[in-house]
Amino acid sequence: MNMPTGNRLAAVGEVVDLDAALAAALDAAGEACAILEEGRDLLSRDMVTTKSPGDVTTVIDRRAEEAVKTRLQAAFPDFAFTGEEGGASGSSRCRWIVDPLDGTMNYVHGFPFYAVSLALTVDGEVVLGVVGDPVRKETFWAVLGRGAFLNGSPLRVSSVRELEQALVGTVVPPPRWPGRDAYLARFCRMAGCAAGIRRAGAAALDLAYVAAGRMDGFFVESLKAWDIAAGMLLVTEAGGEISDIFGEEPPLHTNRLAAANAHLLPALLGVLREHA
Repeated sequence: MNMPTGNRLAAVGEVVDLDAALAAALDAAGEACAILEEGRDLLSRDMVTTKSPGDVTTVIDRRAEEAVKTRLQAAFPDFAFTGEEGGASGSSRCRWIVDPLDGTMNYVHGFPFYAVSLALTVDGEVVLGVVGDPVRKETFWAVLGRGAFLNGSPLRVSSVRELEQALVGTVVPPPRWPGRDAYLARFCRMAGCAAGIRRAGAAALDLAYVAAGRMDGFFVESLKAWDIAAGMLLVTEAGGEISDIFGEEPPLHTNRLAAANAHLLPALLGVLREHA
């Protein structure tokens, strides 16, 4: 049984000052967004490295992550840190999980859909999330039990109840991902049921858009904790729900999830689990 939210908040409050953590996260995200915007004009081919087919990184990613890490560790020196570029360090009940540039392939090609994603976990539970969009100057943030916001205005997931009326986002796995064929079969089933499918290339923003009601649902199978941690909290704090696609473990452990409002999620999962 899950601990009631009030009790969870009290327990978290004994470990971390969430107001101070949010302020630090917003400052760090803002600095990273500025680095991404400045770096985009300076980006050249020799600054891009291919990690694997379909997965690239840049000097700008690493620069943004170092700036985020420096700022967060200055504010909370005892907290552990996990970043996409630098890996995990430290041992603490509190851990920052950071993607300094979600949507690097978009960034490299000048496709204007990418973001900075920061989350804070306490004992493995996400309690704070920030997603910063430097292109649109939009900052999404959420704190456990306090709701989700966009530039200070409250967010709410959409009220669409029928999959036939839903706009659903996803992330297509990279070329050599081992589950790609099974994913593509699920993608085709979803494309035959939903009103529309969008694959924009930055899961953190996709989840933020679900929280904002700009998309009705989202599913992904092939990402990492730093891609989804902040967005997960945005969705649930905006009144939505998330689930592991196959109901095995919490999505932050499987890095695989579906997200939507409570009425739509069962239909979304039903299509994804068909013939699984």
